[in-house]
Formats: sequence, structure tokens, C-alpha cells
Amino acid sequence: MKKYISLIVLAFVALTSCEEDLLVYDTPDGFIQLSAESGSITEDAATSIVTQVLLGRGTNESGVTVSFSVTSSDPSRYVVSPSTGTIDIPAGEFSADIEITPIDNFAADGDLDVVIELSSGNSLPIGIGGEGGFNTTRTITIIDNDCPVDINAFVGTFTVFENFTAGVNSPNGLSDFFNESYQVELALAPGDTSGTKVVITNSVGFNEYIPDGTVMTFLACSGTVSFDAGFPRVGDFRTFAYTDSSYDEVAGVIQCTGPLATFGPYQFTFTRQ
Repeated sequence: MKKYISLIVLAFVALTSCEEDLLVYDTPDGFIQLSAESGSITEDAATSIVTQVLLGRGTNESGVTVSFSVTSSDPSRYVVSPSTGTIDIPAGEFSADIEITPIDNFAADGDLDVVIELSSGNSLPIGIGGEGGFNTTRTITIIDNDCPVDINAFVGTFTVFENFTAGVNSPNGLSDFFNESYQVELALAPGDTSGTKVVITNSVGFNEYIPDGTVMTFLACSGTVSFDAGFPRVGDFRTFAYTDSSYDEVAGVIQCTGPLATFGPYQFTFTRQ
């Protein structure tokens, strides 16, 4: 008898537990919600990141128009599609896509959170089951791919050391062959909002090493430099198609290394005075 009573009790507990876990929504007209997963995308991504607007009901005979908002601290860093703040779920369909496309701005401005939110004034209730508590917002993080650089560490007067690092011309440099001396001034590039560019000018009283007005960019994530007009011409002699570059903010040193035409491996080093 005791075993029979125990079986009845266990069956009642199991039945009660199942009923407590079952969610039943009384929303005959349906509801709308956003896909629940969080998301992130780098600002230089070649694709967009998609958030789905989902329709929860059995049929969709005439289509549904959904209103939403997209907010952030800097809307200039991405494009929203559709941009109107409304999106249609066509008849016969049960989802539609909101796309966020990041803009690569080449500025070290940190990660950015973009919040997509369903508007409360929609024709259908929002959130899971239409209760408004869940899946009404989604946050997309745009990850900054630009690393910061202390550009002021590369403003001032720089000595120029240059030489052939191997071959028959080593260890001499262009200054030895042409009986010249080089020194350059680096200044912030006018109008640069990225904080990564300087303009090169040859110091008064010194020979031209790199043409005045040449703009050099610090590629902080890779720790390298580039020149906006392409490879620079050095010593009014040859274009220097360098293959490696580096810089050191603390020491104030910039270096480029590579072949100089057919004259052998070459290197220049700018050192802040």
C-alpha cells in the first residue's frame, strides 16, 4: 500500500511541475520581437550585421509594418537600413532584417554601442508574448580597429641617419656619396582629424631628403608608417620602395628599411632631437 501511495504522489508532482514550466500567451493578433542574440562587428568589416524583426503569430495575410529606433553616441559611424525607422514584414513572411553597416573612419575613437529598439506605438504588442519585457532591444557593438598613437611624440626636429645596410655601398649613405646633410621638421598635418598624420619639411640649411610637404601616416595597430603619396623619393635620388617600417613613441624614432632601386638594401632613421 505504501508503494502505491508513493507512485500517486510522484505522478502528481511531475504533472504539477510540467504545468508550471508551460508558458501560454493569449495574444490572438500576434506580437513582434527582435532576435535575442547580442552582436558585434569591426568597423572595417566588409559586411553588415543583421538584426531580425520577428512576427509571432500563425498567419500573416496582409503584412505588418514595424516601427523601430536606432540610437548611439555617434551616428556618423554607421549606416542603418532601412533608414526610415520602419520596416515591413511582407505578407506570408514572418521576419525582416535591420542592417547596421559600420563606417571605417580611420580614427582611434573607441568601441561604439548601437541600440536598436522596437517602438511601443506599434500596431502589435512588442516583446516575447507581447508583454514588452524581453527582446524589444538589441545592442550592436562596433569595434574600433584604429589603435591610438601619441602623434605629438613625432612633432619637432628630427636628425636623419641613412645608409646602405649591406652590399658594395655599405656602410655609406647618400649623404656620403653626394656630400650632403639631412635634417627634417615634422608638424601636425593641417585638417587631420585622425591624429595620425604629420607633414615633413626639410630643416633650413640642410639638403632635401624627402620633398617638403610629404605627409606621413602612423598606422598604429601595425606599428608601421606610410606616405600618403606612395613611396617617398629620398635624397632627390630614387624612390624608396621600403618593405618594412616601425616607430617608437617613447624614443621618438621612425625607421624604414628595404631595397633602394638596384643599389642594395637601405635604411633611414628619424630620431627626435
